[in-house]
Amino acid sequence: MLSRSQFEIAAKAFIANHDSHSHSAWSWFDSARPGYGFMSRTTIHTRPIPAHDLADEETEDDATVTIHPTHEQLTCKQYVVYSASFQVPAFYFTIHNSNGSPLPLSEIVKSSLFKLGVPDGSHATTFALTMPTSSFPLLSQGDHPILGTPCWYLHPCESANAVQELMREVQQDTWDEITRLVRWLEMWFMVLGGAVSV
Repeated sequence: MLSRSQFEIAAKAFIANHDSHSHSAWSWFDSARPGYGFMSRTTIHTRPIPAHDLADEETEDDATVTIHPTHEQLTCKQYVVYSASFQVPAFYFTIHNSNGSPLPLSEIVKSSLFKLGVPDGSHATTFALTMPTSSFPLLSQGDHPILGTPCWYLHPCESANAVQELMREVQQDTWDEITRLVRWLEMWFMVLGGAVSV
C-alpha cells in the first residue's frame, strides 16, 4: 500500500525513468487541489468489426470488390489515480470509436485494450462486469475522482495484495526509497497488465 505522497513520488519517478518520447508515454497532471495529481496518456486500440458489417459491396463490374477493414480504431484515454480507500493506484479509462462515441461495456471487453475474454458465469450490466467468484465488480463505471468526468475503472480491491506478493520476491535491501516506490508501481503495472494492455 502507498500513501498519496508516495504515489506521487513513484508516479513522477516512473515517468522520468520511462521513455517520455513515445506517443503513448505517461504524463503527470497536477490538479488544482495540491497533492491530487494523476498519470494520464492516450493510446490507440482496435476492435473487430462484426462480420455482418463487412459485406462486400459489388459494383456494376462483378470483378471489382471494395475491401473493408476488419478492425476499427479506438481512442483510449487512460488515467492512474490514487485510491484513498484502498491506498493503491486505480486504473481509469475512457474508450471511444472512430466517430467519437463511447463504447458500451459489451464492446469494450472485445477491444484490444482487454486481454481477457469474459469468463463463463460473469455478470454484466451496462455499467459493470462482475466475475463469478467476486463480491466486487472487476470493471465499473464511475466518475474520475479528480476530473469528475465519466470513466470506466478496474476495481483496485485486490491489487495491494498482488503487488506485495511480487515485491516480496524482488525487493532488495540496497534499494533506496524512490527505487522501492518505482518498483512497487512497476509491479502494479505488471498486475494490471494481466487484464489490460498498459
